[in-house]
Order: sequence, then structure tokens, then C-alpha cells
Amino acid sequence: MERWLSVCEYEGWGRCPENLDLLVQVFGASWYFTRFIFFRGREIAKYFDHDNNNDFSTEKLRNRMLSHAGISDPAQCFDNLRISKNESMLQLLLAQLKGQYDQEQTEAALTNLAEATLWCALQLLMRDNQNSFEDISIIAMGRMAGREMNYGSDLDLIFLYSPDTQSDSTAMTRQIQALLRYIALPAPCGTLYDIDMRLRPHGSSGTLISPAQYFIEYHNAERPVWERQMMTRCRSVIDNNNLAQQSIDAIAPAIYRKYDEDNLRTEIVHMRKRVQTELGNPRGKYEIKRGVGGIMDIDFLTHFLQLLHGHTDKNLQTPSTRMALRKLENTGIIKETLCNDLLEAYNFLKKIEGCLRLTDLKSISTFSQDVNGVHVLARAMGYIDEDFDRAAHKFLENYQKVTQGVRRNFISILGEV
Repeated sequence: MERWLSVCEYEGWGRCPENLDLLVQVFGASWYFTRFIFFRGREIAKYFDHDNNNDFSTEKLRNRMLSHAGISDPAQCFDNLRISKNESMLQLLLAQLKGQYDQEQTEAALTNLAEATLWCALQLLMRDNQNSFEDISIIAMGRMAGREMNYGSDLDLIFLYSPDTQSDSTAMTRQIQALLRYIALPAPCGTLYDIDMRLRPHGSSGTLISPAQYFIEYHNAERPVWERQMMTRCRSVIDNNNLAQQSIDAIAPAIYRKYDEDNLRTEIVHMRKRVQTELGNPRGKYEIKRGVGGIMDIDFLTHFLQLLHGHTDKNLQTPSTRMALRKLENTGIIKETLCNDLLEAYNFLKKIEGCLRLTDLKSISTFSQDVNGVHVLARAMGYIDEDFDRAAHKFLENYQKVTQGVRRNFISILGEV
């Protein structure tokens, strides 16, 4: 803050922005956005001092970012896109800090921003190579599919093309490589997104783009349960000629087939135990995603019930964990109290995740078990006390209470891990 004020004095900006209290909150919450604010300088004040149009619909974000990108060379256009994306994300953070957006609304807006950024990146690349992406459709996976992205979330993507296309698959692969390179490239004005392609058929060893029919045949074949779980979280996001949605519809009967309940339970518990053992116990830290009672407990519990009942009720075939829990409660599969408990825990854990990732917009899911190591996190989570240790203790106690409750609910449905 002292450095910012000295810059303002040197540049003759005066009190910039007027709302210094909000600026302090951002400086305390995110090193990433601290750097970005210094990069943008006086231009950033308008977001702090005025009631901005907090319309984070995908269409509004697309129009705003594409108009700001300009029509210069691709490198400059993508720099402009990075600035526009990061300004939109900063606006969302400010709205969240003001209490205007809760955790679920924030994640939906972050997902809209990611979709709009991906679409704009395609438009910018098409300027140099007209219609080069018209035969390519994109499926989002994971949190992007469920509209539950957080700060620092990756883009989990699968690229498809129609076997009837006249385009060359090698050329399309080069186009996708260019897209991925531009999106993931770091720059002084910030980054766009990291991209994860490991959920495509055959994972990292598979091709970057697949014919839609191959994708359908792959998932209609006998696949392990963990792949069925993965495919409960898929949604078309860039869908030329409805190819992506048709492909998802074509594999739905294989994903949501009739399962043997005991075998399904055994396979899901086995995978949950494996993830917890291998990745959920970092020394001296809590793992909010993979650890005991973490986000994955809620995800896997939900996957199990969706796969078990999804063949008889298509309403359960949703890529959103929150929406799946609500639909499971609406159909009487789980009780209202269980649904509310899981949703409350999910929001609590995802809020911790957001606070951790805001620091540098990286995919972080661990924090210290030591009281002295969570002072900042406890404050960000709203545990305020003049005695920092007391606030941190309250936060850690609540974390233990929430995760223990999640694990009890997991065991009540799926059994011991």
C-alpha cells in the first residue's frame, strides 16, 4: 500500500482510487491482482470508485472483451484480451468483496468468463485464418462443465470434429495447438488460463482432436467406472452444427446405464481411497479437495447416486454437483437435511479454495495445519478477531467440523474408505 501511494504521489494522481479501503482488501487477498493493479495504474480506479455494470453473462462478456481486443496483430490482440479478461475478473472479485455475489454466483460468473474468453480467442485466431475453426466443437469437462469454476481453475477441454468435414485433421491439430499456446502464454498483463487436456480419450497419449464418432465409440465401449464418473461432468461450450451436444447425447445411455449397485459402490469407494491415499495427505497440511471429508467426498457421493439412478431419471444427468444434489433431494433419493448439509459444506470448502487460489491464480488446494500458518486464510474466510491465533483456531475447528460431517455422510451412503 505504501508503494502504491508513493506511485500515486509521484504520478500526481492524488487519492487513487477514492475507495482505498476496498483497494486494501484486494491487496490483502491477491498478489496476482496486486501486480495487475500496478500494471494498469490509474485506469483501474474506475472499478473501485463507481457502480459498475456487474453483468457477467456470457454474451455481455463476449461483446465487451472482443471489442477491447482491437484489430491489430494477433499478439497485441491477445494482450488486450488478457487485460479485458483480468479486468472483468477483478470486477467480479470486487463485487464478491462487497457482498454482492455469493460463492455459487461467483463460480457461475467465473465460468461465463472462461467461456467468453475461449470464444473470443477463437474469433481472434479466425481473423488470420477465416473459418479455420468452423468444423471444430469443444466439450468442457469438470468444474467448467458444471458452471462451478473457481479462481485459478483450469479449462478442461475436449475437441471434436465431424468425420464428414473436408478439413485436414493435421491442420486442425495445428490450429488447436496455436489456440492452446495463446491462451496459456504468460504475459506482463497477466494470463488467460491453464488448459488441461488429459480427460480426452486415451488421456495425454490421445490426439488433441478426435472425430466425433471415435469419441462416441470410445465411451460406448466398456469403460471403467472412474471414466463413467468423469463423463457425468461434461457440457458443450463451443458447438458448431450441434456436434458436441449430439456426441454427449449419444454416449449418455452408456454413462447412465443400469449398474450393479454393490459393484458401483465398491469401484467408487476404491477410487476415492486411492486418491485420498496418494494425494490427500500432504505432510503438515490439509487437502481440501482430495483429503478426508474434502470436496471429492461430495463429488464421489453425488457421482454414485447419479450413476445409480440416472438411467431412470434424466433430470439427474446434470454436470453440476450442486444441481445434482438438489435434484436428488427433489426426487426423494436423499433427505432435505442431507442435501442442505452437503451444499453448505460444498460452499464452505469451495470458498476456502477460492481464497487460496486468489493469491496467484494457481490451482492450490492445501493449507497449513499450523495456527500460525492460517492467519491470512482465516481472515479471508471472515474469521476476524484482534487475537489472530484465536481467529485461526476458530477457523480450523470449523474446518474439522465440516469435513468430519462430510465424511460421515459419505460413509452413510457409500461405506468406509
